[in-house]
Amino acid sequence: MREFQDQLHRLKLALRLQEDRDVADALGMTKAAFSARKKRGSFPVDKLKALAADRPELGLDVKYVLTGIHDELQRRLTAISTATRIAEGVSGKKARYEVQEQVFQALVDQLDADEQRLVHCYRRADPKGKALLIATAITLGGDD
Repeated sequence: MREFQDQLHRLKLALRLQEDRDVADALGMTKAAFSARKKRGSFPVDKLKALAADRPELGLDVKYVLTGIHDELQRRLTAISTATRIAEGVSGKKARYEVQEQVFQALVDQLDADEQRLVHCYRRADPKGKALLIATAITLGGDD
């Protein structure tokens, strides 16, 4: 049931809607049909995919709505993993660290200014500060 709630929350954010009836309407469902799905915890994936295909101007990231993972985030995580594998082949700890740092910085450079500032603050923080930043982000972002 929590998964449905999370998916619904992400969809409401993406569509800038607040009410379930508005989401149902956007998905081409009656309020009753949507409520029944909600009670069963069965998210209308087919309707979501159809909405994304029929209304490309909405820019819906279906994967994000369903999983909470943006395609862009997945791409960046894959790039980091690849860079780490490459760096493991570099001899000497300092050289490996330098390669990893260069790849990381290249990824950070793709972020907007506010995101870069958050990364910078996080990296400079002590363990307690890092934990506080994460807890604050979770609280403000509505994630658990």
